[in-house]
Amino acid sequence: MDLSVIIVSYNVRYFLEQCLISVRRASEDIDCEVFVVDNNSADGSCSMVLREFPEIILIKNNENRGFSAANNQALKRASGRYILLLNPDTIVEENTFKSCISFMENHHDAGATGVRMIDGKGKLLPESKRALPTPRTALFKMSGLSYLFPKSRFFNKYYLGHLNSLETTKADIISGAFMFLRSEAVRKTGLLDEEFFMYGEDVDYSYRLQKAGYCNYYFPEVKIIHYKGESTKKEHVSTVVNFYRAMLIFVRKHFSNGSMKRFIHFIQAAIFLTAGISLMRKSFRRALHPLKLLKSRIADNPLAPNRRTVIVSDQQGFARVLELLSSTGTRNIIAGRVSIIENDHSKEVLGNLRQLKEVLRVNRIREVIFTTRDMNTSQIINSMHQISDNNITIRIASADEKYLLGSSYISTDDPVKPFSESIFGKRD
Repeated sequence: MDLSVIIVSYNVRYFLEQCLISVRRASEDIDCEVFVVDNNSADGSCSMVLREFPEIILIKNNENRGFSAANNQALKRASGRYILLLNPDTIVEENTFKSCISFMENHHDAGATGVRMIDGKGKLLPESKRALPTPRTALFKMSGLSYLFPKSRFFNKYYLGHLNSLETTKADIISGAFMFLRSEAVRKTGLLDEEFFMYGEDVDYSYRLQKAGYCNYYFPEVKIIHYKGESTKKEHVSTVVNFYRAMLIFVRKHFSNGSMKRFIHFIQAAIFLTAGISLMRKSFRRALHPLKLLKSRIADNPLAPNRRTVIVSDQQGFARVLELLSSTGTRNIIAGRVSIIENDHSKEVLGNLRQLKEVLRVNRIREVIFTTRDMNTSQIINSMHQISDNNITIRIASADEKYLLGSSYISTDDPVKPFSESIFGKRD
């Protein structure tokens, strides 16, 4: 067996479906097994997997066991030479698995490899490559200095901001959203530490891989979409508590002895202070939620310029997405279509895929809808990255045009429209 893919899921049916479609495409011609470990979802996720993906090995839990414990369930059964821990709110390119296997086979010292992750607007996620959060590095991040000096080797070592994000490099920490592991390294290092319920387990495991004698690499030639940290689930107080609890577990586990011991109390104080500020900010945002809701409704006015939309598709896909938008009551101004081929002269065509950025500028477009039936994942990811500096809202239509998927957003013609973000969405 070449590869074992492990996906832990919790109430993210639509994200999971798109993830599994991309995994299926990427695993063609590869001897691959795919595990979905469901942490007691109540949104029909398990039924969808059993119905649409019969080849998947589904492990159903009767409670939310957390990220580490759920991954360990599948790790114990995985038989691949390589193992991928993958978030359900991700979409991988068609060549992702082959490229990562080739990279690992050419880097025998690699224990884990991470890739270039972009968010739902096509922007690079800085946690694609990170350094070990030593006390000084962590303090600079929590104090905000790393954001003030994003390219500084000294202040932003946490995100390795001084390194070119387009160049392959060694990195201390690999994100648990996409952690491509050598099974030999897993056997030597052991399973994930289940004391980390969510958050922090990827930092801990990356560090343990290094202590076991392996190197971790950032490999930007592969790109994935990671719909990370943009949903209302981030507003939950429990999320903040679990995040800072994970930081405390890591600091106490790895920095409470030796030369770092004298810094432990400063780090703990900084963590508590930052957690308190974060909780106050979230309480303030919650108080403002009604105003945000009103603003959102105003923005949905069909005369509002920020609702001008183009659909990237062929002619049939354009008609299908228009029908979906109509059935969901979405009040977009459809400016036209961006064709996926060069010589398409249909009346609704504003330009072709090569001209996408110019189409957005000339037509004052604020939203782009891509169709997965008509485009492969690599085309979509490259197009998203191309327009990432335009502050454009991006949606992706499912292959059957039953729903639109985006950061913090699902629109479906289903009478029941569940939405929640995986509590494991933020791998930071």
